[in-house]
Amino acid sequence: MAGELSRLVLPKAMLRRLDSAGIYCQTWVTVERQTRADRWVLRGVESGGANREVGRYISFFAPDGKQLAWLQKLDRIGGNGAHSVAVATEFVSVEIARVEQTYQVLIAKHRLGKAEQGRRPKAESTILFHGIDGHLPADLLKQGLSPEFFTRGGEVRPIPAEFRQAVQFVVAGVNCANCRHSHGLVAATAEPEKQQVVSIAS
Repeated sequence: MAGELSRLVLPKAMLRRLDSAGIYCQTWVTVERQTRADRWVLRGVESGGANREVGRYISFFAPDGKQLAWLQKLDRIGGNGAHSVAVATEFVSVEIARVEQTYQVLIAKHRLGKAEQGRRPKAESTILFHGIDGHLPADLLKQGLSPEFFTRGGEVRPIPAEFRQAVQFVVAGVNCANCRHSHGLVAATAEPEKQQVVSIAS
């Protein structure tokens, strides 16, 4: 699947709103070379943040939905930007955009394609879940819950069980005003199961 299809496609008006709010979200995945290890890896940047009305956030997780340790933490003068870097041979991205209490969610798996004759391989991406116009009221947000999605026929479209907690981490990020810290990636010494799922305050 083409790389541009493995991230949320947002209306221009939404992109302008995010830009004017100073919310920066780097949604692309790149292929990088590790010279000493003589191998290729994927690189993703956990980034994003929010204000009261809008938000956009992306983070990266193991293929089974568990948290990954960051390669490096990125400190910035301003908030709502880049927070940390993930490097792996494969991972899952969880990207969320929010307007008020309405959410768009995209979960995609990324892995390295086959490298031919020493050339840089391509990142191969597959969409695992795409939720459109999900709803999450403020009282349920405070309880650490995820948006609820429906089919066009009104049936519930559940988020895959293995990624529910990952979505909850990113929901926290897309509601974190002037966000200055990671919600998904953790320090190598941290214990992921002890991480707080929802942290609205920056």
